[in-house]
Amino acid sequence: MKYIGNKCRLIGFIEDCLKDFKVEYKNVKVYDLFSGTGSVSEFFLKNNCKVLSCDNMNYAIAEQYRRLFFREEPEFNEIKELIGYEKLDDILKYLNSLEGKKGYFFDNFCEEGEYKRKFFSSSNAKKIDAIRNKIDEWKDILPSDKYNFLVGILMNSADFVSNTAGTYGAYLKIWRSMALKEMKLEKPEFIHSGEIKMYTCDVINFVKNQDKADIVYLDPPYNTRQYPAYFSVLESIVVNDHQKLNGKTGLRNYENQKSKFSIKKYVKEEFVELIDSIKSNYIVMSYSTEGILDSDFIMEILNKKGKTKMYNTLYRRFKTNSWTEKNTNLKEILFICKIKEE
Repeated sequence: MKYIGNKCRLIGFIEDCLKDFKVEYKNVKVYDLFSGTGSVSEFFLKNNCKVLSCDNMNYAIAEQYRRLFFREEPEFNEIKELIGYEKLDDILKYLNSLEGKKGYFFDNFCEEGEYKRKFFSSSNAKKIDAIRNKIDEWKDILPSDKYNFLVGILMNSADFVSNTAGTYGAYLKIWRSMALKEMKLEKPEFIHSGEIKMYTCDVINFVKNQDKADIVYLDPPYNTRQYPAYFSVLESIVVNDHQKLNGKTGLRNYENQKSKFSIKKYVKEEFVELIDSIKSNYIVMSYSTEGILDSDFIMEILNKKGKTKMYNTLYRRFKTNSWTEKNTNLKEILFICKIKEE
């Protein structure tokens, strides 16, 4: 899944810093805050950790259910009597074979729909409607983890054929070749180590209600970009609440999902409260030199919590459908704090 700020390219850097600071990161309890699509959670799972991840966006948690939740391929015996299948391959084949139908996603997100938005081809928009409606028919039958797993697969497959340059702040005026391909649900790979639980909530409320962890990793928003606005279409697919959308690009009402970490007026106070609330042996925090929090301020707050070291590496900025080719002196920062014993 295309996602601004994901740490896939930085996992090696993070691991090297953990080793340098002598943080034990295998077989431990980890909280992953602002977890997004779960690339850092995946790293800890592969190191056999118990992970609790938290994000306030439903599409992010759906992607984590798709990629990270199940240790082995699940079976769907709960719906076998309805459709005659229980194996995942057969379930996906059944959903892929559904005839498309005009519905909410056709009306709102394709050129032939009521609002003429060019996020998906007409045939793929109809497929999204048909498959999303069918999965919702199983909502009261399937356990929530299997339901969310299927929703995550649909969302990821829709993202793959979207007519966008990487986010949903706008659709492209001309069709990219991938957007004209037929959407197809695909089986993910499974991670066979560790265990994970996901929470959709505010990160401060989350940490205040948890016991002590070995490591708390946090990756807060760096700048004033509000993620709900950039991934509104995926949120609509996951939530499926048929909300009345606004504007040319069909934005959801995301007032309750705005992050104070992206608002200069609130970010310092929010950061201090979060750090004060953490109960852990270590805090590991990703940030950027283009962030609205100054690195000196971050060091000041973390040093009050315990011994802190700052690492950095040059990093190319993500610009819609490509990475910047030239060195912009943008640096990814990693802070590691060993919390003082009380």
